[in-house]
Amino acid sequence: MTTRKSIGKYEIVDALGTGGMGTVYRAFDPTLERIIALKLLNLEALEVSREEIAERFRNEARAVARLNHPAIVAIFDYDDQDPAGAYIAMEYVNGCALDEYVKQRAEPHLQDAISAMQQVLAGLDYAHRRDVVHRDIKPSNLLVTRTGVVKITDFGIAKIGSRNKTHTGLLAGTPQYMAPEQYTGGKIDHRCDIYASGVVLYELMTGVAPFVGSAAEVMHKVCYGAPAPPSTVNAQIPLAFDAVITKALNKNPDDRYATAAEFRDALCATWQSVSSEPASATLSQKAQQIATTIRRVPGTGRPASGSPARETSATPVTRPNPATRKLTRPDSSRGQNTLAAWSGEQLAEIERQLTQIVGPLAKVLVRSAASNTANRQQLYEMLATHLRTPEERRRFLAGEAACGTTGKNKAAGAAFVATPSGLIRGRPLTPEMLQRATQLLSKHIGPIASVVTKKAAQTAVDEPHLYSLLAGKLTDPAEQEQFMREAERSH
Repeated sequence: MTTRKSIGKYEIVDALGTGGMGTVYRAFDPTLERIIALKLLNLEALEVSREEIAERFRNEARAVARLNHPAIVAIFDYDDQDPAGAYIAMEYVNGCALDEYVKQRAEPHLQDAISAMQQVLAGLDYAHRRDVVHRDIKPSNLLVTRTGVVKITDFGIAKIGSRNKTHTGLLAGTPQYMAPEQYTGGKIDHRCDIYASGVVLYELMTGVAPFVGSAAEVMHKVCYGAPAPPSTVNAQIPLAFDAVITKALNKNPDDRYATAAEFRDALCATWQSVSSEPASATLSQKAQQIATTIRRVPGTGRPASGSPARETSATPVTRPNPATRKLTRPDSSRGQNTLAAWSGEQLAEIERQLTQIVGPLAKVLVRSAASNTANRQQLYEMLATHLRTPEERRRFLAGEAACGTTGKNKAAGAAFVATPSGLIRGRPLTPEMLQRATQLLSKHIGPIASVVTKKAAQTAVDEPHLYSLLAGKLTDPAEQEQFMREAERSH
């Protein structure tokens, strides 16, 4: 794989992997100072005309750019005139693909299957109602974040209603997940996504796809065969789910669920008939652990050899009771309202400090920032980003430092305040500090760390402020915490 330093305005960090449509890179957006995923089209590797593939690529950008849903990877930018080729800049999802999660989990997990499919169907319903069809739903196109959210990616063969031209002779999709009409030349619409979702659900519940074999064997089975009921493949699956999946996998599109929302409702109703608890909005803690631990090998898109081991007897899995067919939901992470973690007095004090600089807007800014963190230092750093000049930021952050000073330090008029991490407030940045910060950050984002650190140093008032700004460039909270721990150990 060719190593690139930049594509367009984006600075390449590393390559995440390649697929039929091209190469996906992890890159840095210097304008908004954030990590993104950048997909570069590889025209030479495709066996159709350059113009046809370029059109499909533009369709992906235009189609998905219209979509704004938590279960769909966001599109930020698009360019088909760059010398490197056409590319799409999109949301970087720090986690793993659903197929990687399946490989790491020793046994199928019903609760995660329900949660994942509910999220996927919600995203598909949103897209379908906006005339966008994916046409290649499969586990590798479903990404699991480190907080258990599932996101649909790669709308590379999306079809925007009847406005798109038919791609004659182009078989788009993956054999195991393609609907019969995709093989027979029938009408392709949102119901092929419903069929593929049924295949993914079957695989999540049983651990195997409904049809396996060579491409020709799979095609024949998809068009003419009947899959084994899920409950006969995995005895732990309640019988009620057989009917749900059978309807989704019906050969005749007219006999499937009419919409993704109808499929989702049927899945919810079936779950409620066998469980005393509603399905979780996010995947289980085990799934989140897998998504957090998996590391990709740059340039391959594959998990590194240090990926977590499969579950063993030491890691029990909650399984349904075949005798009662009644299920209980395992523990899962719950988002907390961090605003409730702050007392009225705390917020009022911070509002008074900020009001001196920005006026009445301070209350809105403080409440908004406090709803996203329960950490005092992080709250001040968030608020400081709304201030216009370095002097305003210095004044405001000095107020935070004073609040964190012990009575003894106040009495002595201490010039510096040591933070819990061992970093010293108020001390001017030095080249040695910047070099140390760059080395730590490069472990997370690669060579581009030097550029990010230099830019952050232009606004940082001291070393703690610098590290907080750098941590903010990392999209995943777990990675941010790891970075701050590394900063503490380096001092």
